[in-house]
Amino acid sequence: MKLLLIDIDGALVDCDRLDTECYSRAIEDVVGVKVDTDWSQYRNVTESGVLDEIIAKHEVQGSRSQIHRKVELRYLERMREFLAKNPAELSLIQGAREFIEQMKARNDTHLAIATGGWESVAKLKLRTLGIDLSGITFASSSDAMSRTEIMALAAFRAKQDSGNTFVRRVFFGHGDWNKFASSELGYDFVAVGDDCQHHTHIPNFVHYQSAFSQLAIH
Repeated sequence: MKLLLIDIDGALVDCDRLDTECYSRAIEDVVGVKVDTDWSQYRNVTESGVLDEIIAKHEVQGSRSQIHRKVELRYLERMREFLAKNPAELSLIQGAREFIEQMKARNDTHLAIATGGWESVAKLKLRTLGIDLSGITFASSSDAMSRTEIMALAAFRAKQDSGNTFVRRVFFGHGDWNKFASSELGYDFVAVGDDCQHHTHIPNFVHYQSAFSQLAIH
């Protein structure tokens, strides 16, 4: 049995401008700090990890958990408002829907979402785009701050959900942070899109068979 883990932002869903706008503004609304959106400079490139670093750097006073909850709720609110006015800003990466449907139909494969986004916002995006999460394991930044912890938790939950032991774990994502986390965990990594240089790379999920071929997956 193979475990295929997929990130959402930049891999399944094209929403970079939407995320940056709504997330950074939500932090400014709640914390009063202007956000540097060069995500590569943050230690944990997840929604909870970036916020935690901003709280520490700017010595924001108050309950950490309450600040996180307030920012998440404001982010969710801004996302809904933005999508109501700009629905075209959220779209699936080409071939993503077909890939999910085909992998769910296989008996030798289990799917898991491992996203650096908060669960509420991540599931809003997927529901808006009509992605059925039934039978798919889910782990997010609501569970842990680091990419490695989220991905490891997704694999652990997938084993519980499926009752299977996985001989291969393959992570589809974009960004060097996903590449490094995959390497740390010993997972095969497939770079999706143009944001990360890697020997196993696909521009979108229309070409997933190319990645399978490179990884000798049938």
